[in-house]
Amino acid sequence: MPRNNSEYEPIGESSHQTLDLNLEDFQCDLYGFTRSSTRTFFYHFLGIVFLGIPYLLSSWFSRLKSWRYRKCSLKHANIVLIKDVHGNSDFVEIKTENAKLPNYGHVYLRFFTYQHAKYVWIPHSEIFGTLDLLIPPQTVDSYVNNTDGLFYNDYVDLLKLYGSNKIEIEVKSYWRLFVDEVFNPFYVFQAFSMTLWCFDHYYIYACCVFILTLFSVITALRQTRKQSEALHDLVESSKCHNVRVLRRNLLSENVLQEADPSELVPGDLIVLPKANFVLPCDVVLLTGQCIVNESVLTGESVPVTKTALHSSNEIYNPNTHKRHTLFSGTFMIQSRYYGGEDVLARVVTTGFNTTKGALVKSILFPTPVGLQFYKDSLKFVLALFIIAGAGTAYCLYLYTHRKAEIREIVIRSLDVITIVVPPALPAAMTVGIVYSQSRLKKLKIFCISPPKINVCGKLKLACFDKTGTLTQDGLDMHSIVPCVNGTFGQPITECFDCHDDRLVQAMATCHSLTQIAGELTGDPLDLSMFHFTKWILEEPGDDETARFDMLAPTIVKPVDSCDTSEFPYQLGIIRQFPFSSTLQCMSVICKELSARNMIAFTKGAPEKISAMCQPQSLPEDFHTQLSQLATQGYRVIALAWKQMPVKFKWKEAQRVKRDIVECDLTFLGLLVMQNTLKPETTPIIRLLHDAKIRTVMITGDNILTAISVARDCEMVKSHDQIFIVETKSSESGDSPELVLQNIDSASTHSISIDFDFSHCHLAIDGKTWTKIRSFYPDLVPSLLIRTTIFARFQPDQKTQVITHLQSLDYVVSMVGDGANDCGALKAAHVGVSLSQAEASVAAPFTSAIQDISCIVHLMLEGRCALVTSFAVFKYMALYSLIQFTTVLILYRSWETSNSFSST
Repeated sequence: MPRNNSEYEPIGESSHQTLDLNLEDFQCDLYGFTRSSTRTFFYHFLGIVFLGIPYLLSSWFSRLKSWRYRKCSLKHANIVLIKDVHGNSDFVEIKTENAKLPNYGHVYLRFFTYQHAKYVWIPHSEIFGTLDLLIPPQTVDSYVNNTDGLFYNDYVDLLKLYGSNKIEIEVKSYWRLFVDEVFNPFYVFQAFSMTLWCFDHYYIYACCVFILTLFSVITALRQTRKQSEALHDLVESSKCHNVRVLRRNLLSENVLQEADPSELVPGDLIVLPKANFVLPCDVVLLTGQCIVNESVLTGESVPVTKTALHSSNEIYNPNTHKRHTLFSGTFMIQSRYYGGEDVLARVVTTGFNTTKGALVKSILFPTPVGLQFYKDSLKFVLALFIIAGAGTAYCLYLYTHRKAEIREIVIRSLDVITIVVPPALPAAMTVGIVYSQSRLKKLKIFCISPPKINVCGKLKLACFDKTGTLTQDGLDMHSIVPCVNGTFGQPITECFDCHDDRLVQAMATCHSLTQIAGELTGDPLDLSMFHFTKWILEEPGDDETARFDMLAPTIVKPVDSCDTSEFPYQLGIIRQFPFSSTLQCMSVICKELSARNMIAFTKGAPEKISAMCQPQSLPEDFHTQLSQLATQGYRVIALAWKQMPVKFKWKEAQRVKRDIVECDLTFLGLLVMQNTLKPETTPIIRLLHDAKIRTVMITGDNILTAISVARDCEMVKSHDQIFIVETKSSESGDSPELVLQNIDSASTHSISIDFDFSHCHLAIDGKTWTKIRSFYPDLVPSLLIRTTIFARFQPDQKTQVITHLQSLDYVVSMVGDGANDCGALKAAHVGVSLSQAEASVAAPFTSAIQDISCIVHLMLEGRCALVTSFAVFKYMALYSLIQFTTVLILYRSWETSNSFSST
């Protein structure tokens, strides 16, 4: 939400507003200006008189353009100055157009576009904000209950309001890149130096510097153009080239039309094809279901099942309802609907407002690298300019006093500046980075932000995801622990041949697997679980759809049942509630072909499933058994089931809400899976500890499993104590009480601000983290210093941890496999993606080395580049100061000798 200095009050005639959009990770200050004919005239007059120097300064420092404008209120402004939190500023023109808005009708819309985002004037609040503030939010029911397309007139109004559905990356011409490059302050100073040397007959030296500068410019242009083309091609490769859209005619009938994807607007109703389709925008699924590959956004190529939105009074949100939302740029592998009917989806967002658009914007406008070395370098160069100014003044005095020629006075005086401030300094300082980048490329570590290489040399804290980063990607079945009548049985390592066992049925049905090109694909955990049952999965083809219209789209059955009976045992999966990271579970509704009742199976995190089960079905030693398995490093999944009422039919199954299904369950048992460490993990962790680099694990897995992995890889030494930070409801009912639980004993004690953490490691789960940030924000820095394990963390919580660590002056790296780590990879000083997917483009580094040894290579090369930069800087600075001292001595000798020719 946008805010201002008056705590969300209308600012009226104010000329300043703070725009804070948390969802877009964007904050800036807005200042209103209007054009002034008088100021513009004097601006251009001074620009001509001073040979374009004012124009040059304005291009370097955008705020100087305010010379041309007069400050005024934002309400009457036609120019807005935007200043972000990083100190960047820019002037943007405010445009106007007639538009039709819900609840407003036709209005005179004032707006500006900045970094591919549109901000409009909100009349009732008198502030700038996004279009969402002018358009009322839609409820889920408003989507579900409306399957009509847009009228043409409404479509035209919306197209004018939102603009075209395009994510275009401009590839600048070489000439434009050249102009932008040569007007850089560094190259302008070099041009000044070379011109001065030519006047002083230093032709050879000037030519050498010119050739080196030209080579540097050409190299920079090629690299910039190549990166721009790569990003442009990347975006173009995931573009959709045609789409079918339903729009209403004058008779209010839906008419199917072929449309260009760029013509889509929010509210359009599109018809999804049967297979192989790239989504042109973010859409919400209204009918049927789809299987999509979201690797372009998540980095994980596992197919994800999307289901149709179901009736609800809640406000629709793409993040909350992401299991019903298909995102722009993702690849739809397959779509299905009973009876061969069209699969319909409603357009939600378009262009740069989509999830993919936000990713592209994060690449186009990255967070600036703030390294103290660069800040100190600029301060030193400024000091050199001050010294050069003093030297120039002294030189002017000497040559004027000796009545030298004007030409000689000007050349010798200005030459002092080129002596004190070496023009080759910036180029020389990039030498280390260039060589380090080249060596990293040979190691198959690719960098899209070369300045970050120097930052690698300053790393003091390394954060790691667990699954796929510290451990192997796949999960192997270890055993199942069945529960019968509220009692755990013995672990079973081989699945028994019993198709009527509910635990086996749950394992065979409660998953999101699908057949693609005759091969079973899906989440590795689901694959391991299903293969363990030795059942088979069948999905109907196009000619079989009618057979399953009112029954099930997917059938599972034991392998041996196919040949033992004329009517083999089968389970039909009627409805699937996909896995929710918030609920940490998934469910399915199934039908036995020979039974009257439908049954439901649920699978998920044990602590979540236990809360959904009937207490009498849970073993007394449930938590003890779970702790023992998790402590041994196993991934534990719980399974449960319930029988639906006899009156519960197919129609009810398609309409029922998942909270009705996921309650009063009967506990079935535990699924035990193992995830082994990568061979390189432990040696690298040891090496980092020897180098005094702190290591931290941030994972979405169980906290006890994470602790076990931390001990196995020696992130936590075997003799170190680990305390789990937990919350306990206070007796007063106010803030929850924080307690520390020692996992090696049953002891717990309350935590205090002044508690000494120096002798132990802390572990925190996502739920506790949220409560600490809400009730004990002052305690966060103290906890972060000693917390080594962050478990059960959502993607946004991972990003929060990174930013909080950075606020403690840590230079932080994050290594992840790309799945759910994109936000943290982007936020870290050094983000390293082990995924080759498109999401990794948001990270400064992408490693083809699929283990954490890549971080060591980056640190080594970073330190090499940093040491080289320091050495070159000191050499160039010392060389300039020696030259300057020598020149002053010579000039002084000229004065005392009373003759210029004597020297």
